Amino acid sequence: MIKEYINQPYLRIANKWKLIIIISLFIALFMLLFQPFGLSYYQSNYKPIVLLGYGGVTFIILIINLFVITRIFEKWFSNWTIGKQILWLSWIIFTIGTGNYFYSSMIFLMFAGIKGFIIFQLFTVVVGIFPVVAVTLISYNIKLAHNLKTAAEVNDLLIAKPINRHIEKAVVLIADNGKDKLEVELSNLIYIESVGNYIQVYYWQDNKIAKMLLRGTIKRIESETAQYSSLVKCHRAFIVNMDNVESVKGNSQELKLVLKNIEIEIPVSRNHSQKIINSLS
Repeated sequence: MIKEYINQPYLRIANKWKLIIIISLFIALFMLLFQPFGLSYYQSNYKPIVLLGYGGVTFIILIINLFVITRIFEKWFSNWTIGKQILWLSWIIFTIGTGNYFYSSMIFLMFAGIKGFIIFQLFTVVVGIFPVVAVTLISYNIKLAHNLKTAAEVNDLLIAKPINRHIEKAVVLIADNGKDKLEVELSNLIYIESVGNYIQVYYWQDNKIAKMLLRGTIKRIESETAQYSSLVKCHRAFIVNMDNVESVKGNSQELKLVLKNIEIEIPVSRNHSQKIINSLS
């Protein structure tokens, strides 16, 4: 049961700099206000600056973890789960504790030696591990509940949605050069994907999936196809024809559109989920 739970997918925080700044400021202010580890007995005209230095050490440690370590062990950071999130945050706490231990030992000559290091780390881990586990599990359940609720709402709308016929409507997609183009009936257009400086268009042709690569941006195509209410941008890299969507499923990471008669699932960004609901409403 526990193994199954910790292997559930988990959404990693995309904004690394925001996380670095928040944690660094928290550590700096915590040390300044509460002065743990006997720091309240330290007397100096530069005491506030020295205490805020813990935030600076934390800032450096986080940059190493979030930019260097994640790059070196990139494969491990794929397929993110609850268990990996807890292990990763525990590692971050450990490394922050290590960095601040050496900072303390150099500035105050405190906790010198292996015994001092162990005591410092035990205190840091004990204080930090419970918030890490609690925040991870609470965040997971909030995201999961939100996505499942949204998926259920969209599925209800899909069931109630009348079948649209677009026999007379044709979508014309023109490349940036103005020469290459694709003309396809709206009912046959499945989805459009951004691929670098190009768009890949997937559509039905003779009961088979065909695709065509055109030079252009997804932003321009979104603007040019705005007249078709069934074509909705659901992700920064995808525009999907909602008439070809069978259902929606969700987990704590994201929502995904399940397409009719195709074993392909299209991701839905959180900031685009409302567009999906609006298009069906």
